[in-house]
Amino acid sequence: MFDPADIGRISPDEQAEALRTLIATFATSVVRPGAPKPRNAVSAGILDILDEVPADRAEGVAQLFAMMALRLRRRARPRRTTFRLALETALLARSYVGDGAPADESAYLASDRPGLDTIDRACTDLLDRMASVPEAEQRAWLGAQVVASALIDAEHRNRLDDADRDLGDMAVAEFLLRSTAQYLAATAVRTPQPEGGS
Repeated sequence: MFDPADIGRISPDEQAEALRTLIATFATSVVRPGAPKPRNAVSAGILDILDEVPADRAEGVAQLFAMMALRLRRRARPRRTTFRLALETALLARSYVGDGAPADESAYLASDRPGLDTIDRACTDLLDRMASVPEAEQRAWLGAQVVASALIDAEHRNRLDDADRDLGDMAVAEFLLRSTAQYLAATAVRTPQPEGGS
């Protein structure tokens, strides 16, 4: 688990270098009116800098970059920001589990995605079963159903034995995150009904 105190292990010089790199990345991504299109911002020089981060400080540097990216993403719509974070983290978890890289993000999202009608039927089933759960316990009960689904999926892939505990945990996380990204992708094109509409 990430300890926020680890951020303090980055020296001021390292923080400044990381920030300069991040600023350069985004600055060279901007196409100004009338100006020539810049070259790819993720240049070999930037990758060289990232490759030279010591292993014992990689997590702290990664957290710094993630926080900077989050500050920029907050300017986007919450749905879009959450979608990108869920999708990117799901793909990262998938790589830790050892699954092959998908052809592209669309293929990953489309793989084993339940249709909205299937989700509607599952909602009906859960609501029927939840009727006997005390109201104060319903949110925890629903959370248990969600985690249980991810655990069952991971168990089917034989990832939850003691030797592969980390792989099992990542398989559970990937299931939950991919499901979230799939839902956001599936509902992003739905147009809200006008007030008073059917």
